[in-house]
Amino acid sequence: MTPHVTLKPVLDFTPAEWRTLHSFFRDRELAAWNDAKPIRMPEWLFRRVMQEEEKTGERAGFGLLDGEGRLIGNAELYDFRPSPPLQATTATLGIMVGYPALWGQGYGRAGVRALLHWAFAVHEPALQRVRLTTFGHNRRAQRAFAACGFREVARRTHPERVDVHMEITREEWQRGAEG
Repeated sequence: MTPHVTLKPVLDFTPAEWRTLHSFFRDRELAAWNDAKPIRMPEWLFRRVMQEEEKTGERAGFGLLDGEGRLIGNAELYDFRPSPPLQATTATLGIMVGYPALWGQGYGRAGVRALLHWAFAVHEPALQRVRLTTFGHNRRAQRAFAACGFREVARRTHPERVDVHMEITREEWQRGAEG
């Protein structure tokens, strides 16, 4: 059974939700899965940076809320192309379920599906393509993205890892939503 997930715009977060999101970005394991270092900035500055990026259109960020309304992760679209202020047709997807105990239970897939619905059916104008990159060794994520309609378009080998590039077009998403 697929868990129920809703998206909450980061600009609507409560102070407690900001503290929770900040804790996710400070976590070493979560940062490693995003090829990043844990952030060190204080929560108030993290909040300000995230809010400014939202207001400029550089990012569309959401909290992932479980069926009880608890913040369990985040989902975002960023790297809009063409860049604001032009009308973007493509964006990059990022998602994180912040509690390892919830990994593998369908929350990530549900969050991706909700974000794709927002990108292709709610956002004005609708995006035409959503892309992402994940690690070659992160097979769980690749399976989840494929189950949401993404297809692999390339692999890039680096000295320390392999990146898997995936994407889905609005047309592909619409066909999958109808089927």
